Amino acid sequence: MIEIMKYWGLTNEMVVQIDTIHKSTWNIGDEYILKYNSNKRELSHSIKLANLLSSYDIPIASYIKTIDDEWTTPDGTYCLMKKIRGNHIDFYLHPDMIKVFGQELAKLHIALLHIEKEIEYRDSNFISEWQDFIKPGLVNVSNEMIDFIENKFLNLYENLPKQLIHRDVHSQNVLFDNGKVSGWLDFDLNCRNTRIFDLAYLLGGLLHGETNNIARIEIWETLYQDLLVGYDSVNYISDDEKEALPFMMIAIELLFVTFWNNRGNTEETDAAVILAEWLYKNYGKKIIERKHAQRPCWALRSWFYFA
Repeated sequence: MIEIMKYWGLTNEMVVQIDTIHKSTWNIGDEYILKYNSNKRELSHSIKLANLLSSYDIPIASYIKTIDDEWTTPDGTYCLMKKIRGNHIDFYLHPDMIKVFGQELAKLHIALLHIEKEIEYRDSNFISEWQDFIKPGLVNVSNEMIDFIENKFLNLYENLPKQLIHRDVHSQNVLFDNGKVSGWLDFDLNCRNTRIFDLAYLLGGLLHGETNNIARIEIWETLYQDLLVGYDSVNYISDDEKEALPFMMIAIELLFVTFWNNRGNTEETDAAVILAEWLYKNYGKKIIERKHAQRPCWALRSWFYFA
């Protein structure tokens, strides 16, 4: 590893400690993170994306050039980044931070929209993904919920704003420092999709394993509302997006059902089924029923308690 570090002019005396974070990621002392990626094109994309986002004042790890003024080692597989200061937040313990998160996610989406023309990206269409990947791999999921997604959500999806998104937004991929977002992490899955995918991904992830915990559900309902308030204060959310958001959460959990089922992970598959069915029962069907009753159900206030 020291041989690799020499490309950045770092020697044994300068690198006091090297700790493995992941099989391809290492802490280099207290200042740097070294990453390896055998896919040179993917690594080059990550570096370009980070540099572009930095130009829009998005807090993200900055890449450091080698002593030869290159972003990677000569073989194009190693890069060095300046470590971001901050910690992960448990939103259940710090619910006040969800508005801040929503505001920063909105700023990130604005920046990602601006850089679309400057970078290559994968164009992800959920309708195609549903037909070609998700639906064929579903197990232990009710036909009623499958019909619900096909008859309700997919029609809404077509009208939702699409743009470049993070695609892997969860609490472990953002750092906070002194009450502010200090860094966004892991853009490896970024693609073009509906922007509410990122909000739904976060909210669904916060509910994972919590559907039997009444106290946590009550907090989550507040987190849901405050996330929208924070986001909408910076980047307007349309009525179509508000209506589709809980359906997007259900659809994402069905994606996880197929993802884990294809990998033979029964425990995670069952957990995704449980969450999808719970979301459908508590927020999918009831929203449709309320809408059919012609009672208002979408506002940035509590819509969770249905008669």
